[in-house]
Amino acid sequence: MKLGIIIAVILIGTIGIEESFAKESKIPNWILDVYEFWAEKKISDTELINAVKFLNEKSILPLVLQKEYDYKSNFLLAILHNDFVYEENSCYDGWYVTGYFTPVESDYSSYAIEIKIDDQFFEYDYDFVDSVKREGWGKTNNENYLGWYSNEFHLNEVPLDNFGNTLKVGTIAIDPSSYELGSKIFISSLIEPWNEIIFTANDVGESIKNKHIDVFTGEGIEAENETFRITSYNNLACFIDE
Repeated sequence: MKLGIIIAVILIGTIGIEESFAKESKIPNWILDVYEFWAEKKISDTELINAVKFLNEKSILPLVLQKEYDYKSNFLLAILHNDFVYEENSCYDGWYVTGYFTPVESDYSSYAIEIKIDDQFFEYDYDFVDSVKREGWGKTNNENYLGWYSNEFHLNEVPLDNFGNTLKVGTIAIDPSSYELGSKIFISSLIEPWNEIIFTANDVGESIKNKHIDVFTGEGIEAENETFRITSYNNLACFIDE
């Protein structure tokens, strides 16, 4: 019986699914998009199974799993029966995503300038200091970290987020008036590998306002290049309740 239902779902196709649920479905559009990619053969069975398994394990796409069926079959049954366990309105589109990184002084070769930190003077590369003022933290040639916040420079053994934790990949900056700091966020529309990371909103920034997420990409030139790759508009962000 259920096998017949699964086959029926496959035969219905994208338009049939959307028309059936257009008026009363609680299934988010992004879940239907996953189905559409598979139905239109844009992704294989294996890719669908891997995607659904990953999303289910991360509680982004919580399924009521029936043990006699694989992930694909459970996913198709859930669409047909509107049987997803998720927080309504937990996913929102229209997010602008940018990236920030930790510059490394050894990557710069302009001229030295002197800056004052806690009544002491230190010399750093000018372009490096300029980058630190944009990004928040930078790794110096002395292997410590130069930070810029509250309109002054600071030195620390590690770069820090807004909560005083070590800044690391997986951290994002967000406007606290848009969503609560400390939230776990998944952005499925980003490029790989960023679309596979569960981010934590542990940072803020003066330029991060409204529906703007700033993703920390790491240290050095490669991380800087990732900030350009990751910058994009109209992203889908899902906020995960733990």
